[in-house]
Amino acid sequence: MGLAAVAVAAGAAAGAQASSASSASSAGSAAPGGDSAAAPAALSSANDPHEVAAQREAARIVTTFQTPPGTTKASTRPDPVPSGLQGPPLRSAAATQATAVAWYYSPESPDQVLAWVWAHPPTGSSWSGSGSGSVGPSFLTFSYPTPQSSLIVTPQSGPDGRTVIRLDASVVWNPLRDQSTLLGYGATSVSVVTTNQLNPRQQLPAAEAVLKTSTDPAVVHKVVDLLNALQPPIPGTRHCAMDDGTRVRITLPGEATVDANPVGCDEVTVTPQGGAPENFSGGDLVPQIYALFGVTWSRSSDLPAGTGTTGAFGTR
Repeated sequence: MGLAAVAVAAGAAAGAQASSASSASSAGSAAPGGDSAAAPAALSSANDPHEVAAQREAARIVTTFQTPPGTTKASTRPDPVPSGLQGPPLRSAAATQATAVAWYYSPESPDQVLAWVWAHPPTGSSWSGSGSGSVGPSFLTFSYPTPQSSLIVTPQSGPDGRTVIRLDASVVWNPLRDQSTLLGYGATSVSVVTTNQLNPRQQLPAAEAVLKTSTDPAVVHKVVDLLNALQPPIPGTRHCAMDDGTRVRITLPGEATVDANPVGCDEVTVTPQGGAPENFSGGDLVPQIYALFGVTWSRSSDLPAGTGTTGAFGTR
């Protein structure tokens, strides 16, 4: 999920230092150069290490900005802030989001700033989108190798004639998985099968429609490893691909049953033997499981070429 594709207002803007939306209620005094926000949390048993890593990455991302000629960094939040820079032009709907804000002044016009940034993207980033409209200034968005991370560059003319540049870094993080949800290695076999009860007439690949079972301890162990590597879903609104009803059932006798949705929102429900169901983000679980059985999973989500699941079709 690239954040630039999610244009949903949610959460609050954060400060020049990285802060997390999940702990925004503990916001303190304004950080230098940013909005009022909490300082980054220190790593402790009370903090999710994924959150701490996201905070650090957001703080790093704002430093990758390549400044146009003559541009200077603001030591404090501009006062007054131009009307179009009161907040980021795009916000992720994810409830677990670390953000960072930085401010610059440039003698160039907003259009000249954007042209420079387009030609000199932030270090280590790739262009991921742009926007403009009658209600706000134009902006550019960039993504980074860190999953679900982005930087938005928004310039607007300030009251003194200079252009004010607002940088908004965002990193969405997965909550840490509860260790009590990890599966054991007691199963002596594993089976997998694909069904579609929503569209029972849909033709399924023969290699998937027939139940496949393995008693190879190495395969069983690898399946458990893959399931234990799953992470909880990111809380908040999600935009998903069209769900055609395809489901994959994975069974570890005596340990758990697993129901995976390889399309749509890619969710996986793991139900331990005698326990309550737990939901996780599936990622590429299904192709990896089938690969262990010598089957190549070749599904498409029926999306146009180049379209990802974020921002497509229905909302979850």
